[in-house]
Order: sequence, then structure tokens, then C-alpha cells
Amino acid sequence: MLNYDENIGDIKEPFLKTFNYVEEDGESAAVALACLLHYQMILLESKKITLSIPKTKDIQLIISLFRNHFFYEYKASKGASRLPVLALYAVYSVLIEQMSRYKGMKLKPLEAHSAADSQTGAIGDIEIIEENSGEVFEAIEVKHNIAISNRIIHSAAEKIMDKSVNRYYILTTHQNCEPDNELSHLISKIKAMYNCQLIVNGLVPSLKYYLRLLSDPSLVFPKYVELLVEDKAIKHEHRDIWNKLAIQ
Repeated sequence: MLNYDENIGDIKEPFLKTFNYVEEDGESAAVALACLLHYQMILLESKKITLSIPKTKDIQLIISLFRNHFFYEYKASKGASRLPVLALYAVYSVLIEQMSRYKGMKLKPLEAHSAADSQTGAIGDIEIIEENSGEVFEAIEVKHNIAISNRIIHSAAEKIMDKSVNRYYILTTHQNCEPDNELSHLISKIKAMYNCQLIVNGLVPSLKYYLRLLSDPSLVFPKYVELLVEDKAIKHEHRDIWNKLAIQ
């Protein structure tokens, strides 16, 4: 009924009115569906915007832009945690073409933001695989505003324990990104046990380091913008704010 009191988000009112329109007023369900599809198409068209592609090579400015985009107070919080993943993926898209370490390697396409690792078989948000064998060479797990914990380290160990991974990064945007003595001891133990370089660090400092390795840091922007357009987890608000931050 129209007085349904459960909180089902922004769709509650339009859903209840549409349902009432058909069930109580006896109107055509086919016409209601056609209207919904029509207005959805109008809404999608209205959200298509041209995204800014900055040309700056100033690393401090690039980092500032990324940081502001990650930590903006969005009305639609869902999708914001995907932004650091996309930024790092954009950097790796350029890095893999320029560093000899990644000769014979390729970036694996990103899994859907909502897909669980247990379903996809992925061991990290970003994976670099060997072109010939398809084996994971390097993986990166990205955490947004989540402090490094014992649970996160143990989860990483479970993912690499039956793999031949050269490096496994756990990068977080949280200010508490340095492992304490207890976690450092655990990390060292996992490194020795599985012969894998387990690296825990802040995502923003890591971005800064990677950008210094690139011949032209501005090359990451076209990659990032492409991901902002294509990734299903990214909302119109995230794209709109990107443009506003780029011209401030």
C-alpha cells in the first residue's frame, strides 16, 4: 500500500505509486512499463556528460585531484570506494607499458565492483597476469577508508597460499596505513611461508611513487576518465564532481 513504511531508498515513492496505479486504479501494466522505460531513457541521456581530461604533469597536482575525488562527501556513497581502484588501475595501465618488470605481462580486466572474490576467483581488485600462462604475477587489494587489520592480512594469506604470486599489495586510503609491530611480524611470517612479497602501504603515497616512474604522468588521466565512463559502479555524481574538481 502507499503507506508501506519500510525504507527501500530513493525508489520507494515511485515504486509504490506505480504499483498503486496498476493494482488499485486498474490502469494498464503495459502502459506503465512503457512509461518507465521511456523516462529511464530520458534520464540516462540527461546523465551523459563530457568528462575533463587534465593535461598537467605536476605530480602534486595530480595527487591532489585524485585525493579530492576519493574523499569528496558524495550524496550517493555507493561507488565512491571504487574510485581509488580505478585510479590505481589507470596508473598500472600506463606503468605496464613502460616498465621492463612487466614485460610479457598484461592487466586483467576489472571485475564488477559488487562481485565477490569467492565468486570470480580473483585474489585482488587489480591483477597482473602472465600473457602465456594466465597465472597471476602481481595483485593489489585496495581498501577505502579502512585501516589495516589482522583480519585483512589473514585474508591476503588465504588468497595467495595456493598461488605463485610474486607480489601482493594491500593499499588503503585510510590514514592508519602503516602496520604496527604485531602486523609487521605477521607479514614477515607470510612472506617467508609463501615466498611472496606482501606489501602493506597507503594508496595515495603509492600513487605518488608510481607516477614518478612514468615518463609522462598525465597519461593516466585518459585512462581514468575512460574507466569513470564505463564502470557500472560509478554514478553521475562521481563524474560531475570530477569535472568540478578539475576546474577549481
